[in-house]
Amino acid sequence: MRRLLNRARRAYHLHCAREDARLRGIVVPVGVWVCQCRHVSLDRLDFVDHSVVCHT
Repeated sequence: MRRLLNRARRAYHLHCAREDARLRGIVVPVGVWVCQCRHVSLDRLDFVDHSVVCHT
């Protein structure tokens, strides 16, 4: 169950990052995470940490 929830959370973060980039007209390569505040991360964990620290 934990693995399924982790997979769903990763998919949600990926979808949100890609959707936000698409709305802003930014082309983001696979493996790059762009936040709404224009913070760029090359690792998903860095992106999640940034989201938790700066946007919650």
